[in-house]
Amino acid sequence: MKHTRPVAIAVFDIGKTNAKISIHDARNAQLFWEEKQANTPLPGPPYRHHDIDGLWQFCLAQLQKAANEFNITRIVVTTHGATVVVLHDDTVVMPVVDYENEIPAAINARYAALRDPFVQSLSPDLPAGLNIGRQIYALGQTQGDVFDTASDFLLYPQYWAWRLCGVKASECTSLGCHSDLWHPETGEWSNLAKKQGWHRKFPDVKRADAVIGTLLPDIAAQTGISPQCEILCGIHDSNASLVPYIQTMPKPFTLVSSGTWVICFGVGSTATRNLREDRDTLCNVDLDGHAVPSARFMGGREYETLCADARTDFNIDDIDHVIDQCVFAIPSFATAGGPFAGHHGKIENHELLTTPAHHAALATLYSALMIDYCLGMIGAGGPLILDGPFAQNALLCQILALFRAEQPVHIASGSGGTSHGAALLALAENDTLAPDELLHEIDRELTGARYTNYRHQWFLRLPAR
Repeated sequence: MKHTRPVAIAVFDIGKTNAKISIHDARNAQLFWEEKQANTPLPGPPYRHHDIDGLWQFCLAQLQKAANEFNITRIVVTTHGATVVVLHDDTVVMPVVDYENEIPAAINARYAALRDPFVQSLSPDLPAGLNIGRQIYALGQTQGDVFDTASDFLLYPQYWAWRLCGVKASECTSLGCHSDLWHPETGEWSNLAKKQGWHRKFPDVKRADAVIGTLLPDIAAQTGISPQCEILCGIHDSNASLVPYIQTMPKPFTLVSSGTWVICFGVGSTATRNLREDRDTLCNVDLDGHAVPSARFMGGREYETLCADARTDFNIDDIDHVIDQCVFAIPSFATAGGPFAGHHGKIENHELLTTPAHHAALATLYSALMIDYCLGMIGAGGPLILDGPFAQNALLCQILALFRAEQPVHIASGSGGTSHGAALLALAENDTLAPDELLHEIDRELTGARYTNYRHQWFLRLPAR
């Protein structure tokens, strides 16, 4: 009997740490299969940059492998933000900047005078290349001869979509990712983008779920996927995590999307005017083009720093040891972003961490405290959803629920996360999942003043800003 391949959606998910191809059921976006590899940037010259050739070979190889088992009818790309690809016609003319690449102080000083006020852009002045506008300006200052030949600027998800289908587009979730190029509340290009003429080099803005083309014939032949396979415009990764809930939940609600970055989204929050640039609060832009007050920190990276083996087993006794011994992790433990960027982290009473489990417990407490702090900055309300790797840390979820007593706290189902949200973009119209299929409300098992007292003592130790 001839094997009938299940109809499927492929998601190419490029995170800052890992790249992944995942295959999802075209009926409900449930995960069939996935493969991933490390996403390792390349050193200069001329600067630290992304290995787009290596990522492309990984993408093609995994699509070819998947096509043996699945009838892939749509492909969606989701990537980390703050990344732009410079083209001359159909050629990448310079390496794709890694946003952790440092930019010379003199260039930063000149750029600062050009930026729109925070009240308009709702995009904070971030270190390194975390503002796309800063990257573009720095490339113009340092790579002028090549930069002047540029015909197109492609946001990172749309660059990969173009590689797959040959059609260029832009999209609002990546433009709204602290780019300095967009006004989230009005959905218009920033004054900076218009004065520099950069907006003319970005293709037309399309919805993330728009079909922009079909798979190029040579790629179809190489992978075994039908040339009728549709390519969607694509979406910023943290915003992909929002998709299931925007489709199904009333506002307000709060999403904590965890990965290399932990991003807290206050969907329906009215705290826009209370956001502070110096705390790395900002407005992201959701799938529908709406401004979403947000705060973030490099939580996955910091967890790994505090706990060298993130898979170390630990239990409530280890948490209690950290609290009883007054061991505190004071931010920050990452070099980019967050409310305490520029402050060097320290661990008080570090010598009392005597086992790997103690380190994991400290990392868990620190992560819950930082999430709670960020949620307070954005006026988060309504049900709270924890998505991504942190949702698998049961004690972190319990501690966060204790700190956020006024909010019901849910963890996303096993189908949650960036890739699942991206796959939902490709489902047939109105084919969405009910909230109870997506979420599990956690039971509040932790009680006692010792946790809230520890939280209070941690707050007292925070760096003054």
